[in-house]
Amino acid sequence: MKSTPTIALSLATVFLSLATILILNANRKSKNEIATDVGQSGVAYANVPWKHFQNVPSFQLVDQTGAKFDSGEAMGRPMAISFFFAECPTICRDLVKQVQKLRETVEDDDFLFVTISVDPEKDTVEVLGKYAEEFGATPDRWVFLTGPSHKFREVGQHFGVVVDRDTHTDNILLVDRFGKYRDRFKWDDPYDMKRFSKVAKDVLAEQSPPLESSFETRNVMAGVEHKIDNVKWVREFHLIDQDEQKFYSRDMTGQVWICNFFFTTCPGICAKQSEYLAGLQSRLGSHPAKIVSISTQSNHDTPAKLKEYGTKMGAEFSNWTFLTGTELWIKRISEEYFKAFASGGHHSSQMYIVDKWGNVRGDFNWREPIGEVKMLELIDELNAETTPPGNYEWISFKKSPTKEGTTSGH
Repeated sequence: MKSTPTIALSLATVFLSLATILILNANRKSKNEIATDVGQSGVAYANVPWKHFQNVPSFQLVDQTGAKFDSGEAMGRPMAISFFFAECPTICRDLVKQVQKLRETVEDDDFLFVTISVDPEKDTVEVLGKYAEEFGATPDRWVFLTGPSHKFREVGQHFGVVVDRDTHTDNILLVDRFGKYRDRFKWDDPYDMKRFSKVAKDVLAEQSPPLESSFETRNVMAGVEHKIDNVKWVREFHLIDQDEQKFYSRDMTGQVWICNFFFTTCPGICAKQSEYLAGLQSRLGSHPAKIVSISTQSNHDTPAKLKEYGTKMGAEFSNWTFLTGTELWIKRISEEYFKAFASGGHHSSQMYIVDKWGNVRGDFNWREPIGEVKMLELIDELNAETTPPGNYEWISFKKSPTKEGTTSGH
């Protein structure tokens, strides 16, 4: 038999080993890495910060009564989205029966169920009307939708799932009242259906965006870095800042920010705009907004060059970030995220305003004094928002070209 000191030493060794493993695992996870675990039935779950869930852009289709359905107008209501087609005699019908049960379980009228047809040629408004009537669905709580095939395929892309008549997801997708894709559920998995009821109750209880919270989810791709070849449309992005740290646009959630495009060797408009931004730092004052400047010449503008440039401009790096990345990424970010032109030495000279939810809400000409006034007014409006807008208008302030160049690029 081992002596007491020997047993104590062995136990201490075991505990020390376990502690070491825990510390190493913790050190592997940066603030932007997602912890993934495998739950019941081998299904993967991730613990995801709310900021990292994907925003679901608004979409427009037609419901079973022939009325236009705009998901943006439904913002503020949690939604459970599923796909089917009426002629499907097996899985689709069983899925719809399960949605019917969920609707009866989730009694809150604030919760909206959305079932989208993937066979628009046959699933006319009349067909959907009869189908909805069979399941006791009324458009105030459960809409059956149809529309052009490119429209429902776009909806699928928002969730990263295939949506077609012959191949479509049988998952039920949950969007919270703030437009975030929060979770997905297997309709024929009893455990997942119980989990749906709990998550639905949780999202119904949320009355303000849970900015600092994290949630367990089967949406394990939320917040994951994707290779550019796998990104169909840039809705969020990551680049490298002046300190060689990764910058994630999703981490700006909860803050209003101003973005511009430039390159450090530009002797004209870029330098003047950077000097303007240096002064704007102090003028922002009671108009909280961070500044993000993206270089369009990544082959030259290394993080070290950006740090040198920012220091020269008197940048307060806690509020003004300089970014670089691959030329292709920056071109796509400018065109798809900001709807701007940026390629090498030619790029937009407008300044873009992004709201607390990651939506670009306007662009302004910094060379027009009234432009700054309008910009600050918009920043104040965006800072006052407590929930994401369902639909919004892009505010643009452009004037005719000045002697120094055009407002759209150089």
